Amino acid sequence: MTWNYRIIKRASENEPEYYYALNEVFYEKNGKPMAFSDADVIVGSSPEEIIEVLEIMLADAKKDRPILTEE
Repeated sequence: MTWNYRIIKRASENEPEYYYALNEVFYEKNGKPMAFSDADVIVGSSPEEIIEVLEIMLADAKKDRPILTEE
């Protein structure tokens, strides 16, 4: 089984009727998606907003900042 991250258009219980989320997607051997993670990694009102958040996250992670340790 393989997996990757994909942007998914998901139904919403609130307005608007849908939203976009980045989720893990798991595939069958033939490449057909078979399952999505329940937990949304990043949520946005458009695919572009999700990509923008990812770019911000990547830029922040590359900065010369100390690694935080949870105690």
